[in-house]
Amino acid sequence: MTEHFDTRVRLELYREFVRTAHAPTTEGLAGLMQAPTDDIRAALERLAAAKVIVLQPESREILMANPLCAVPAPYRVRVEDRSYFGSCVWDALGVIAMLQSDAVLDTSCACCGEAMSISVSGGQVAPAHGTIHFGIPAKRWWENIVFT
Repeated sequence: MTEHFDTRVRLELYREFVRTAHAPTTEGLAGLMQAPTDDIRAALERLAAAKVIVLQPESREILMANPLCAVPAPYRVRVEDRSYFGSCVWDALGVIAMLQSDAVLDTSCACCGEAMSISVSGGQVAPAHGTIHFGIPAKRWWENIVFT
């Protein structure tokens, strides 16, 4: 029963996040699902413990539902009239792949601050200059997923 409920919470979380370009609150999810807030909060904690989502340390609201980030980050994805954030370039590219839409990823060079964009149209990445750098090997990302 709990696993099924957690899956429903996860699906509703993503559905609402994609629809609005904002992470739903615990209370918002409770309203959408017509479920007690305490049950939603417990499901979010289980999902976080399973490394499915990341919760904010103090409020315990959603911080990341990878590849989506709930707070402004240096990796903004523009799709039609909405903007989404990825916590890193990898997640931002994942947002584009997840939405299966033409998009522009706006970011900047971590070294010099120069503005950079990556455009995707028709599933193809437009030629761009620059290098995507991953400072930590992927196998170590969950050691500190917020820093990574």
